[in-house]
Amino acid sequence: MTHPASSIDLPWMLDDLVEVPQVVSVVVLSTDGLIVQKSTSMHQDLAEILAAGASSMYSVAAGTGRHFKSGPVQQVVIEFGEHTLFIAAAGQNARLAVLCEQDVDMGMVAYEVSRLVTRIGDYLSAPARSNDG
Repeated sequence: MTHPASSIDLPWMLDDLVEVPQVVSVVVLSTDGLIVQKSTSMHQDLAEILAAGASSMYSVAAGTGRHFKSGPVQQVVIEFGEHTLFIAAAGQNARLAVLCEQDVDMGMVAYEVSRLVTRIGDYLSAPARSNDG
């Protein structure tokens, strides 16, 4: 019997992505910017900043896309002076943020991100937060 990815498997899968050349850190986040899981080498404070920022950037892209009837966002890529950030849809209510060195092979990372999302999509479907106080 095959079991979906467990909470033990997810960090291993994220750390496996960090092994790709020039990939620095990986964070799985909920749509509201909370960390679902992070690569083990990433400091918690930085993971929280990355999760919040990635959530905001993805939201801006989605809002812009709605105005132009572009369909759902598949991926956001931001090139900084020293890093490149990939943000991808990773199941319902979840995103995957991958921080890389600036000179990363973007095609390879896009491929690896797509593979990871496919492998663990069911696990990454974080439930929506309720507004119950």
